[in-house]
Amino acid sequence: MKVNAPEWLSVVVTLLVLALLLAAGVIAVLRRRRVKAPPADGWLTDEMIRQIIRNGSLTGEQVPEEALNLEEIAREEERFWSERWDESEPYWE
Repeated sequence: MKVNAPEWLSVVVTLLVLALLLAAGVIAVLRRRRVKAPPADGWLTDEMIRQIIRNGSLTGEQVPEEALNLEEIAREEERFWSERWDESEPYWE
């Protein structure tokens, strides 16, 4: 039995496409199973968020000192509240 070249080529292409789909599936599964590294220092974790919701804040050990510049925060808050606001236009009252 003689096989024509186009039939042989279609079989090879079909097998290559199936192999590529199988490889893509294996790669997708491996990526999902890959263990994620723990978050870097200074990143909020889910547990930290739960603690903020429960207690309203984090402990001092959990927040790095350089994360918050309290003096700069106080200056900006003072500047914000001391800013003059435009009076409302009379036609809006």
